[in-house]
Amino acid sequence: IIPPANMTLEATSASGAVVQYSSTATDLVDGITTVTCSARSGSVLALGDHQVSCFATDAAGNTASANFNVNVLDTTPPQLTLPNNLTVEASGASGASVHYAANATDLVSGAISVNCSTPTGSVFALGFNQVSCFALDGAGNVATSIFTVNVVDTIPPELTLPGDLAVEATGPGG
Repeated sequence: IIPPANMTLEATSASGAVVQYSSTATDLVDGITTVTCSARSGSVLALGDHQVSCFATDAAGNTASANFNVNVLDTTPPQLTLPNNLTVEASGASGASVHYAANATDLVSGAISVNCSTPTGSVFALGFNQVSCFALDGAGNVATSIFTVNVVDTIPPELTLPGDLAVEATGPGG
């Protein structure tokens, strides 16, 4: 039996990864013989180390075996989705309360929580405010990104003036 070389595969879902390989066996009398393995090519292997055992039996009942190892890993960080940079109008002297959506998904862990330096709904001060966010998947892979919240004051003040006044002149100059 000629087994495949040991493999390291990246998980593509919570189920693990699809293993693809070919293995051959040749017998002096029977020629090419069918190989049967404990994990068939095209099957899904879960995260972790797996020893795949392969066997071939010729027409006379002689059996040969060989093994190879498959290591399924999750080394891909989550996909982090943050808002584009935001510009918001100040609602008071302290700035503005800003709500935003921050999401993360991972091929293996699925939807995961996002932690940001300034949480959604917080009051952001006037000017540029950088928000750093990260998401950590179950395998310890981390994704990080930033966006900026610019709080501006573009509304002019409201003037409150008294109505027209009638005033008695106190001299020739007024």
